[in-house]
Amino acid sequence: MSSTLYHALWIAIALACIAPASAWIARQLRVRESRRVHAERALEALARYSEWLGGQRRTAAFQGERGGRAALAEVRAAQAACFPELAAPVVQLLDVHALLLDFLWRQELLRRTDPEGWLDSDHDRAFLDLWRVHRAAVHGLAAQLRARAGALRVDAEPESVFPA
Repeated sequence: MSSTLYHALWIAIALACIAPASAWIARQLRVRESRRVHAERALEALARYSEWLGGQRRTAAFQGERGGRAALAEVRAAQAACFPELAAPVVQLLDVHALLLDFLWRQELLRRTDPEGWLDSDHDRAFLDLWRVHRAAVHGLAAQLRARAGALRVDAEPESVFPA
């Protein structure tokens, strides 16, 4: 065997080993980037959701659930696309959302039908109790997203607009 053929054979073997490794590395980088982008979008949606919910407390009348539903849909889409292991925290957040919507709708109905009863209902304390549960669910989910997404370029913090 000539030395040229010998070297060409080793180069072919090296390329045959490098190609799958390179494809695997490229795939891992794409997956990591996708998870980062989805985590950033989910964190931004969680921040918008918290702002929407805070707006419900700041106004006397319930503004409807469209803004909150849209933000939670983005969170669910990001979780389904890249974070299947976060299904339980997302379900927990949706459960809290259902409790909050029930509370807000009941308060709106009471406010419209019996304004004095609404004022006597201590709605602010009840809202803040639900807010604490919401805050724990949102911040827990955000922490898990950050832990699984790696270094984020944009980190929207779903900050609490009310005291804990």
